[in-house]
Amino acid sequence: MKKAQSSVMLVADDNGYADHKLAFFTADGRIECLKVATSVQVGGTNMTSVDGDRQNIYQVVDDEKNVLNTYTCSPAVTQPLNLRNANYPFVEPNRVLLHHAMVKAGLAGKNVKVGLTLPFGDFFNADGSKNVPFIKKAVENFEQNNVITEKDSLKVAIASAHMFPEALSAFYDWGLDETGGVMQRFEALEESDGSILIVDIGGSTTDIVCIRMVDGNMMIDHAHSGTERIGVLDVKEQINTEYQKKYGSGGHESHLSTRAVTKILETGKHRGGGRELDLFADVQAIIGQVSQRIVNYVESKAGRIGDYQAIHFVGGGAVVFKEALQRAVSFATIGDEFANARGVLKYMVEQQEAN
Repeated sequence: MKKAQSSVMLVADDNGYADHKLAFFTADGRIECLKVATSVQVGGTNMTSVDGDRQNIYQVVDDEKNVLNTYTCSPAVTQPLNLRNANYPFVEPNRVLLHHAMVKAGLAGKNVKVGLTLPFGDFFNADGSKNVPFIKKAVENFEQNNVITEKDSLKVAIASAHMFPEALSAFYDWGLDETGGVMQRFEALEESDGSILIVDIGGSTTDIVCIRMVDGNMMIDHAHSGTERIGVLDVKEQINTEYQKKYGSGGHESHLSTRAVTKILETGKHRGGGRELDLFADVQAIIGQVSQRIVNYVESKAGRIGDYQAIHFVGGGAVVFKEALQRAVSFATIGDEFANARGVLKYMVEQQEAN
């Protein structure tokens, strides 16, 4: 199997509001995945290693290597930028975060062809055509190649960037193997002219893609596909709000850090101020409320659930809301949070093999 036709390496990035999820091939041909928090602040920090080294600091430079901006990428930053807006694919901090994730993956010094994801509702227009200006603007952002590490000026050189729609990318993960070949369940869907619903619940968005096979050809049913601005970040924001109501002293200084909220979501507990708080019941109530909104959206957008040959939930939210999703759709399958990234990588391999 050809992983690359030159020294250019294939890398996929599920470009999320909560996390960047990478997928890439190891030296022995396996797909490896890595998750890095979408947490960045302008400037450096006073945090160092025990040896006194500043870490996770990146510089944006011009053609003469003059420093234009400095950023710190870490879940421990104290003043994280709020990137949850429509301009996210176009902004400099997102480009810095992509390079941070690739450096963390050990790709510094590599030349890469990177595939990145966009929410389905941003990638496509309402009439089903590609949103070409939006896609082009996102590609231009990630192809600038002007991000280096502060300490030793390391960088990942992006040979080219390509955009893929979320949820549809997860379908490629569902239907293709690591060589880009078609799996048996994909073939069964083709042979029966069946339909599948992919639901990708991410940090800030829930993407739905309805794929129908028509005479063996894959078609997107845009009437039953779309994007809703709801996801795991809604749970995290409500956890922070509930904590402020019950235990906060008021003001922004009592807000929990991103890292603390993530721990509460994972464990239901919070340690601070010399005490341990049990927030499990609060977290479950919040998950229940948000999951009901997601289920309502799926049911209203997808049409007759029983008409689908398969329904596949993926993304970080598929894990968080697993029980509610399985109650709503008993025959659904649950994937993981790396499905989009793996799907993009598999599709790039399939396209490379075809050329």
